Amino acid sequence: MSTPAVSPTILLAEDDDLVRQIAGETLRESGYTVVAVRDGVEALEALGQAAPDLILSDVRMPRCDGFEFLQRVRRDPVNLAIPFIIMSAKADTTDQRMGMSLGADDYVTKPYKAEDLLRTIAVRLERAARVKDLLQQQQRFLTLVLPHELRTPLTGIIGYADLMVTLGESGEMLSAVDLLEFGRNLARSGHRMLGVANDLALWSWLESRAMDARSGGKPLRKPVKLTEEMIKNWSSVSAELYGRASDVRIYMESATLLAAGEGLDRVVGHLIDNALKFSLPGSLVKVTGRVAGLNYEIEVSDRGRGMSDAELASIGPLRQFGRERFEQQGMGMGLVLARSFAQLGGGSFEVRRNLEGGGTYARLTLPLAAASEPASRA
Repeated sequence: MSTPAVSPTILLAEDDDLVRQIAGETLRESGYTVVAVRDGVEALEALGQAAPDLILSDVRMPRCDGFEFLQRVRRDPVNLAIPFIIMSAKADTTDQRMGMSLGADDYVTKPYKAEDLLRTIAVRLERAARVKDLLQQQQRFLTLVLPHELRTPLTGIIGYADLMVTLGESGEMLSAVDLLEFGRNLARSGHRMLGVANDLALWSWLESRAMDARSGGKPLRKPVKLTEEMIKNWSSVSAELYGRASDVRIYMESATLLAAGEGLDRVVGHLIDNALKFSLPGSLVKVTGRVAGLNYEIEVSDRGRGMSDAELASIGPLRQFGRERFEQQGMGMGLVLARSFAQLGGGSFEVRRNLEGGGTYARLTLPLAAASEPASRA
């Protein structure tokens, strides 16, 4: 096994002196920091000070066994995210089931091979790191991004409303030019707030459908008619917002697709919006749609700043790339909505760097509907 880049701390609870010594040496030689104790009582005493990244505990121990130790760890919300691995004799399958039902993340059977133990620990630490990263993203989203995305358009709406009230109270009349400007700015702010609400609603719906699918539920797919005129309508809001209607080129074959319910308009609209947002005025944003065997491919490409390999590999919910450097608006949900929508529809989603001229290339693939299936409009 490779040595961890950072030395995670493992709290090891094992009453057998020889097993505890061998396990501790194995973990230390693999780059881990180990706090080894004899039973659950000592483990609980060491828990706060050690701040372990993972707990490895035997089941059969004096004073406080592994089950009681596990329950007391899970009672404290601070410790809920710590991976907990139980160790039990190979024949004690009841212990394994009991441990998992009480909140253990995994188990290893004794006697165990060093490589099996290290592999189980590495997998659980990697998963815990992903969960921690997602929680940090959600915390940042709730404290920084979402309030900003709501406050900015609300400030505009309230500002123009207050100005109209002030003018009305003073008896002043707005000119046709002023009315048009006020109306446009109010509509722009309102549409931005509506977009936030629609994105959150779609994300929540996709997440709930994904959970149903993982639990054995039947995927929800329905035929949706797609035409070039529909794509033009979906792109028009962003194209007008950025003043780039002439930069968008659309080439679409009409077809009927199988999609995961509603939301295709928002997904494709986000891809086009991203392409316009992260490329310069005057550069081409190309949208194509074509039949490819039993599937239909929607491709959006631009000649903008593009994304690094690391950014492409870490696309996830509520994650934005370079917000501090580029000051973009939005919640960073477009790519993850596209990926979730594609997966639920039985398709796929790919984002990569555009090697021809720079920029980003996104492709959404969905299956074609059977000719006999009646279609609705997206």
